[in-house]
Amino acid sequence: MLSLDCAICGVAASRTCNRCRMVRYCGGEHQKEHWPSHKLKCKPFREVQDEQLGRYLVATHDIEAKQIIFVEEPLVIGPKWYMSEAEKSSVIVPCVGCYTPCRLGKHLCHSCRWPVCSAMCHHESLECSVLSLGPGPAARSDTRGLHDYYREDALLVLKCLLLQRQHPERWSSLLEMQSHEEERKGTELHQEAEKRVVNYLHQKFLHRLKQATKQSKESLIGEYDPELLHRLCGIIETNYMVIELPTGVELSGLFRQACMMEHSCQPNCYFQFDATTQQIAVRAGCNLKKGDHLKITYTNILWGTQLRQHHLKMTKHFVCRCSRCLDPTEFGTYVSAFACLGDVNKTCEGRHLPVDPLDEEAQWKCDTCPMVLNAGYVTELQTHMTAQVDKLMSGKPTANEVELLLARLSQMLHPNHFHMFNLKHTLIQLYGHEEGLQMNQLGDGHLERKLRLCEDLYNVCRRLDPHSIKLAIYLTVILMEIVHTLEEQSCRKPKEALKLMELAHMRLQEAQEVLDKEHDSVAGKKLHDKLQKEFFELEKLVLIYHHRYQKQELEL
Repeated sequence: MLSLDCAICGVAASRTCNRCRMVRYCGGEHQKEHWPSHKLKCKPFREVQDEQLGRYLVATHDIEAKQIIFVEEPLVIGPKWYMSEAEKSSVIVPCVGCYTPCRLGKHLCHSCRWPVCSAMCHHESLECSVLSLGPGPAARSDTRGLHDYYREDALLVLKCLLLQRQHPERWSSLLEMQSHEEERKGTELHQEAEKRVVNYLHQKFLHRLKQATKQSKESLIGEYDPELLHRLCGIIETNYMVIELPTGVELSGLFRQACMMEHSCQPNCYFQFDATTQQIAVRAGCNLKKGDHLKITYTNILWGTQLRQHHLKMTKHFVCRCSRCLDPTEFGTYVSAFACLGDVNKTCEGRHLPVDPLDEEAQWKCDTCPMVLNAGYVTELQTHMTAQVDKLMSGKPTANEVELLLARLSQMLHPNHFHMFNLKHTLIQLYGHEEGLQMNQLGDGHLERKLRLCEDLYNVCRRLDPHSIKLAIYLTVILMEIVHTLEEQSCRKPKEALKLMELAHMRLQEAQEVLDKEHDSVAGKKLHDKLQKEFFELEKLVLIYHHRYQKQELEL
């Protein structure tokens, strides 16, 4: 029960803290006096726990969009937990000290021989002492061999272990986090962690540390048995947040409160990371009401429900029951839907949707005719089409190649299916930019098709992510391609030019507002620079048309 009395003098009070609305004061003087101690606890949310969701955060009063909800220091920050195949073979790696991108093997720490950005860069001494126990990579190792020794995921676990000595209070908070130890046992993730992290750390460093401890009788780390290492792997898998530095390097961060934010496939919060202070600022992605749960997303919201559910079960060990996942149409976008695959001799405009979106074994029923598909057949089709799309997108596809695959997949997929979305988003960036398909080379029909594709993609983004919390980059690209198309149409339709350019300007303004949430990311900064150029070019075009119009008026 919240106190109705002044926090300083105890008399009945009506004035509340403007930020958290949780503490009362009789007047401004007592509020000012209380602030040094209250600011450490001042927050517009509270922690809640139940059996289904575990620990989560709830707004204690209305919060305006973009308002900072809380700022938090990390329990631990370290290298990226999951690396792509391209990253595992890259000659550019993050410095072990400051995470600046550096060339593998060019500069090494003089003590532990791990990659650093320069001979002057130093990293944490206790970490360096443990890494110094390692044998180093094999002589004449190729890039893969070097990556196999300098394992960034294992380094993140080591950083967690070192909290025992460096920050005991952070270590305690870390161990309070969910690890899903029982659910992980026997899974592919558990087996991979055993090989890449647990065995690696013990064989390369911790076994040697144990021997050194026997001689010196002083341990650099507290506990480090295999069970604890697996528990830490589970904690990281379940709770880590991806953080992008201004250099484009991605890190993994564990935060006590931010990691409590529950998942939703339509989030209402987002976060920004300060590389200098290593603090995370969580902001409201839209206007929040008192009692709203604070939500971020743990998966790719452009995926269909079955793929998102599979990813969440594998990596986070839970089934999402958000409103989108419970809706077979996914807010009317149909990003998982198939076209009716019924009798080829009959025409059906229906769509195959899962009878129960949360059941992997559920049948897929046409919403118009009696045709039903079993789950195994749908999975087989999805796998086959994913392979086709991935193969095409792994290279540098031409507009014609994308069009051909779109035509093939359109026989089986809904036009908004996430594979179709991916291909169309690529296509709108090829039309107008590919050699031979520059804007002034496109026919009127192609321009109209590009505009239709853009509008279709725009509508999907707005339905899936109405506040542009996760799809800001995608949406900004779509809006900029709409602008390019409207500008070209204005050149071909002089009588409609000013109206078309006015529409283009409105789209640019919308793009600028959408991109605000991504101003710290590398892609966001690049798009921001492009937007400023687009504004300049559009304003120049408007001036030219105004001059022409005035000249024509004078001649008349």
